[in-house]
Amino acid sequence: MTAGRGYSPSEAAPKTVFQNQIVDNASPGLAKRAAEALAARTAMEMVANGPAKKFHHDVLRSNTGWEMDPVAWAKRAAASRLLTEQTERIVAALARGGIDVIRDGDVTLISAVTGIVESLPVYRAVRFLPTIAARDRRPMVNALKLFMSGTSHKTAYVGKYMRYAVFTAPQPVPAFGMLRDEIQSLSRRISKWAHRVKKYGVKVLFRGIEFTRKTAEERGMTDRYPADTILYHVHANVIYWPMRNMKGEWENFLRETFEFIGSEWKDNGKVENVEEIVKYCSKPADTLAASDDELVWLYKETQRLKICQPLGPFAEWLRDLNERKEKVVRVHVGHGDGKLMRVRKLSRKADDGKPTDIGDGSDEDGNVPTDASEKREVKKRNEPGDRPPPANIVLGLSLPQWRHTSWAEPMIMVQHYDPARLSDEDCVDISEWKRQARQWWDEAFAPPPEEALRVARMAMDKTMSADDVREAAEAAPYIVHTCRPTVPHEDELLAEEDIDDDVRSILSCFEGATIVKWKPRPPTEDDIIPYETAEQAEQRAQRLAMQEAYESGWATRRLSAPYHPSERWGDNSRTAA
Repeated sequence: MTAGRGYSPSEAAPKTVFQNQIVDNASPGLAKRAAEALAARTAMEMVANGPAKKFHHDVLRSNTGWEMDPVAWAKRAAASRLLTEQTERIVAALARGGIDVIRDGDVTLISAVTGIVESLPVYRAVRFLPTIAARDRRPMVNALKLFMSGTSHKTAYVGKYMRYAVFTAPQPVPAFGMLRDEIQSLSRRISKWAHRVKKYGVKVLFRGIEFTRKTAEERGMTDRYPADTILYHVHANVIYWPMRNMKGEWENFLRETFEFIGSEWKDNGKVENVEEIVKYCSKPADTLAASDDELVWLYKETQRLKICQPLGPFAEWLRDLNERKEKVVRVHVGHGDGKLMRVRKLSRKADDGKPTDIGDGSDEDGNVPTDASEKREVKKRNEPGDRPPPANIVLGLSLPQWRHTSWAEPMIMVQHYDPARLSDEDCVDISEWKRQARQWWDEAFAPPPEEALRVARMAMDKTMSADDVREAAEAAPYIVHTCRPTVPHEDELLAEEDIDDDVRSILSCFEGATIVKWKPRPPTEDDIIPYETAEQAEQRAQRLAMQEAYESGWATRRLSAPYHPSERWGDNSRTAA
């Protein structure tokens, strides 16, 4: 690539392989096997990533208790905490400038397993707020990754043929200048370019706007601006998809793109990392460095702009996803592994008792959703008067998050939370969701909540080594406290000298912990595997009752002479011959 023009005539054109087209010169046998393997992968991807076969409730169950590496979780939690602090500082600066970005309707998150109550504000969709940028980024990244894996296409693994380019605005914009016009102008040029390059078999899938903040001195533009002038330079990350082999057309494509855009652009090769393309529109450190007046200007210049926008086939795919009321979620598939899947959204029940599907906006990063899943009927607002506004509107259960520990747990979302005004109905809802979440948590063999929190504190303690933290996390599911009601008092407590050396070394990581030796269950306990539903249990009871009622007749027939087929249900059930 040459720096000025953004392309090089000597660069090799990208090659694309389709299901029924092998570009490389290969033997017929090898080509046939390659085509069959590609077709098999295509069928596998279409089955795995076709219309959603899982519901929101399925993900709640499978993801609860999903364990993350505690050291990685600690780094992630520290980064999330930093984003929250940065957002609060930016919001305070905007408030000093007369811009209120906090929505009326605070949301309280109650951890369904660990029981931690956290009241958080809900912000308006200000794209340069770090928490808002993180909230919007994750669904887009997940959707792009699943789309690039081959979903809804005839060719599997199409992502390896998609390319990434950067389009840069001709000139930087001084602070308090026409930033909005520059963003809209660059976006329009990219949209026109996307239509123009269709003749080359190129489809444009995504455009993400970014702007960097530096002084004229840092940009080396002191010949045009005073050294301390703040300049915002707008550029866009673009993903495009060559649909055919561009041999012989590649150089013309690059040259025509440069001439049409009229500014610097650069092809960066095949897409390797979606996270490096779908970024925040502004770095939090740059935004924090701005003055209050500059932040107010930035807010007005970016208000209601489409910063990250899907285009072409990707936009159509997302539209179909929304029409089907589906979302892209990473689902736990066992052994700590996750897979992106299309999942049906679940919300409150309609008047006929059947569930209806709407969006929930939640994700696994611990960001506060703007909408709620599994919503129940919202309480009607009181008439104007002296009565207080409605409180404790229980919105539902969010997807499991690694918010407080390295084990994922769902969050109960409550609007206008006031513990003193909790009604009996609200208490029942919260208690029932806690009970259900704890059941899923135990099914995943996650540790007791107090042990999960203990490991989290160890992971956040910078004086603890990574090996000690990981060892504690591995041992946590097996540490049992005698103070827990689930431990029977008649179980035998083990003395320290009776414990193996390996177990004793693990136990030393947990101050005050003890180990008990469980007694075998009573021999009178029913060994029959219980039925999953009440309806199945009732059917089983009916069959047992019928068997008992006709047992005497069956015994008589077994001891007597051969009988007529009409006597199958005993003497009282004989039918006319």
